[in-house]
Amino acid sequence: MYRLLDKIQSMNPTAELYQSLQVAYDRFNERLFDASLPPVIFTVQRKPGVMGYFTGDRWSDVHGKIVSEIAINPSYIASSRLIEVMQTLVHEMVHCWQHFHGSPGRKYYHNVEWAKKMIEVGLMPSSTGEPGGNIVGQFMGDYILEDGSFLKVFQELEADREIGLAWLDRKALPRLFEPVIAGPNPNSKPNRALLDRHIEESGNSGEYVQSEDGFEVSPLDQGYPFTSTGPTVSSLLPSNLQILEAPRRKTRIRYQCPCCDVIVYGRPKLHILCGDCDVQFEGDLE
Repeated sequence: MYRLLDKIQSMNPTAELYQSLQVAYDRFNERLFDASLPPVIFTVQRKPGVMGYFTGDRWSDVHGKIVSEIAINPSYIASSRLIEVMQTLVHEMVHCWQHFHGSPGRKYYHNVEWAKKMIEVGLMPSSTGEPGGNIVGQFMGDYILEDGSFLKVFQELEADREIGLAWLDRKALPRLFEPVIAGPNPNSKPNRALLDRHIEESGNSGEYVQSEDGFEVSPLDQGYPFTSTGPTVSSLLPSNLQILEAPRRKTRIRYQCPCCDVIVYGRPKLHILCGDCDVQFEGDLE
C-alpha cells in the first residue's frame, strides 16, 4: 500500500480520489516545473479516446478567482500502469505551464515551445507515440525518455510511495497505448545542442525529426524504443471487483485543417485535402 494512500484514506471517497491526483500534481510541480504552476481544479471525465486534457481559465469562484482545469479519464486508468497515468498528468501540466508562462498554439495546436518544454521535463512529443513521429501538430502523443527528468522523478516518488491512486473505475476500457520508454540510440553521436537549434533549410536526410519552422530532434534525442513493463493499476484490485469492458470499435475519427481549423469526421486513414488552404487535414491518433 502506498504511504500516500495510508495518509488520505481517512477522507471520504471523493476527497480521497482527488487528493491522490493533487498530491501527484504537487510533487511533479516541485520537481519538474520549479513549483511555477498555479493550483488547478481536477475533474474526472469519460471523454472517449483521451487519457486527459487541460482547459485554461475554466473555473471561477463567487469572488472572481479564476483557475484552470486538468481532466483525467477514469475509464482507462485501471487497464494502464501507474506510470502512464502520471505521464498523462505531466503532459497536461506542460499545457498548463504554457498557458501561464508561454504562448499556446491556436486551438489545441502543439507548437515548438510546447515540444521543447515536453523534452525538458523528459517526455518526447510524437504524433505516433513512438520515435520518428512528428514533434509538433494538432493531435500529439508522447513517449518517455529513459534519461529524462520525468522517469527519474517518477521512479523516486514511486519508490518512496509518495504517489498512488486511491480509487479506480471498476469498468476498465482497454488501454489506449503501450507505454514506450526510449533510451539512447547506439547508432547516434550525442549532440544535445540540436534541441535548441533552428535551421533554415526545409528538408533533411531523414535522420532527424523536424518541425515546419526548423526545430529538429536528432536520432539520439528520439531514442531507441522499448516497452515499459510492470503491473497495471487494476492489479491492485481483487479480480472479482474488476469489470472488463470489451474494446469499442472506432468507426470514425476527427480530422482538422491545421490552417483554418475546420473539423470533419470520417473513417480512419483517410487523406483529406482542405480546398481553401490546400493542405492536408490532420487526424486523431488511432
